[in-house]
Amino acid sequence: MRKPLALTLGAMLVAASVWAQEPAEVPLYFAVGIPDANVPNVDGSNADWKWVDKSFEVTIEDMHALTGSADNADDLFIDILVGWNQSKNSMYAMIHSHDDFLIVDKNPSCTFRDDNCEVHFDPDNQGGGPYSAPADQDLQPAFQMCLSFSDQFPRVQMYNGALGNFNQSAFDFWWTHSGDFVKANMVNQGQEYYYEFSAILFDPLSVSGGPDASTKWVLAPEQTIGMSISVDDADEGVNANGVLGQEDLCDGGCPDGFFWQAQFSMSEQFMNSGGMPDIFLTAPGTSTAVESTSWGQLKTLVKEDI
Repeated sequence: MRKPLALTLGAMLVAASVWAQEPAEVPLYFAVGIPDANVPNVDGSNADWKWVDKSFEVTIEDMHALTGSADNADDLFIDILVGWNQSKNSMYAMIHSHDDFLIVDKNPSCTFRDDNCEVHFDPDNQGGGPYSAPADQDLQPAFQMCLSFSDQFPRVQMYNGALGNFNQSAFDFWWTHSGDFVKANMVNQGQEYYYEFSAILFDPLSVSGGPDASTKWVLAPEQTIGMSISVDDADEGVNANGVLGQEDLCDGGCPDGFFWQAQFSMSEQFMNSGGMPDIFLTAPGTSTAVESTSWGQLKTLVKEDI
């Protein structure tokens, strides 16, 4: 997402604000509408994303450092493409990071403290995060997925407050069906790391009943969903808080050290309870993200009839 695009949208919203309430102040990004002929193989290769216009790309420069920092592009660089396909009713993403060190399984009970990719979903875009609803509530409005290079834990994990934080029930829940609803592949090539996934979304998601008791979310052109992608960067040495191997920030769950140097996110805040970015679903055939700043988009964002 290039910054001029955000400025263009801002000008349009100012013009529209005379008769419509301004939307919540959360970041806005664009998902490319993927034609059926261009649906990517979820294999961890970005080769079948080459057709996507650069205006849809989100880089580390468009993201927010929620903790720590990156020294330069050799230390850490990130670029992301988000897409969706109507026929498969699925969200897609290709996340690439250049990272000078790959840190995995330093924290086998907290893979997000290693090099990792976190994805948060709030399909109805009501502002919730994966820990915003009561933990004893069966129908949960938001959930989180972690993608990792771990050799000790599942490389794809889903959880939220009701499922607990990386306990066995969280690993078991829903993933017996994961091939039906979620596909992911992670590839490491030297200092280049690729995370790719497709996901059919649910809102609400049933903790006790699994997919059969959950409501499948139907994606549509010019819809705005809540979704955020974060990249966690761990490096050997001093972590983001200036202390090597600090464990207390893991609440006792990271016994083997803490090397989390930085987290860069599409969100402006940690996704525990809300602040989910807006992801606008552009219509298939829209060649650039700029073209999607339409009246349909404005109506979706301000949730008013213009």
